[in-house]
Amino acid sequence: MRFIKLLLTAAGMLVATAATSMTAPLMALQEPPIKVDVHTSETHTVWYTDPVWLAIGGLVVLLIIVLAIVAGRGRDSGGSSTTVVR
Repeated sequence: MRFIKLLLTAAGMLVATAATSMTAPLMALQEPPIKVDVHTSETHTVWYTDPVWLAIGGLVVLLIIVLAIVAGRGRDSGGSSTTVVR
């Protein structure tokens, strides 16, 4: 069993070495890769993704929630302020 493992390991290393030694001359014959640089000078954002408008919208939503809570707490559901006429 050890002999078979050793034989298969040696064969695998031989194939790997042969494959890398065959690709090295081919890599030397290839042209260098083309370098492409893209530069844009302007950035465009739509108004609803602009961080300023997102912050303003968040503050408006928060203000509406606070006003709804304050309006709900201002109502007196108890009988202390009711007027009874007899």
